[in-house]
Amino acid sequence: MPTMNSVGKCFFCNAEFAKAEITKHLNAHLAKEISNPNRGLSFHIRIEDDPHYVGLYFLNLWVDGNALMNDIDDFLRAIWLECCGHMSSFSNQKRKKVLTMLDEEELITNDDEIMESKTKDILVKGMKLKYEYDFGSTTTLLLTVSEQIQAEVPGGIILLSRNEPLEIMCEVCKSEPAAVLCTTCYEPNTFCKKCAKKHAKTCEDFAEYSAMPVVNSPRMGVCAYEGGTIDKKRDGIFVKK
Repeated sequence: MPTMNSVGKCFFCNAEFAKAEITKHLNAHLAKEISNPNRGLSFHIRIEDDPHYVGLYFLNLWVDGNALMNDIDDFLRAIWLECCGHMSSFSNQKRKKVLTMLDEEELITNDDEIMESKTKDILVKGMKLKYEYDFGSTTTLLLTVSEQIQAEVPGGIILLSRNEPLEIMCEVCKSEPAAVLCTTCYEPNTFCKKCAKKHAKTCEDFAEYSAMPVVNSPRMGVCAYEGGTIDKKRDGIFVKK
């Protein structure tokens, strides 16, 4: 994938920031916006795709301490991952005293005891977790607990930021945003709608099964994934300004 920018908009002020800056900006907002902290507990969690794959996709979530680990799993499935009901898991990347019940390499799986645990019983500031969806064609995400906040989160989980659609362009005309991906061709394999129609005439598999939509997710082009059900406005293709 060619070099491109990864930016996201702030939930609080709608200003746009680069991937490397948005988490710090959001933490500053959380400190100011919560002027009357209550007895609740919540977490600012940064979620990124595996940097060995693309490393440009990210989410920033504000998660209530009473939300379940299963709620995070459900959210990730709904916004980025769900295609065929595959299994998923969390694993701790660095031993923390709060997780002494877990071996360093042990998976936190879909086991009811863990997935139905409250986040306040699992998470701590600075903790890093690996999340995997689908143990065949695996999508790997990295979670970092950026901040711990003495406040409740209305609704359990709030999406604070998400990368805007990446500037993926048609590899044929090079002038229009890509809307379709061919999963059986190596290069070119991203096409605008017009060029996709031409490609369909030369690629026997395209119309039958290899044409997949370009979506704003690290799961793009994998298995049967065609897009999420949360924040659908930003789940589409790049729009030229």
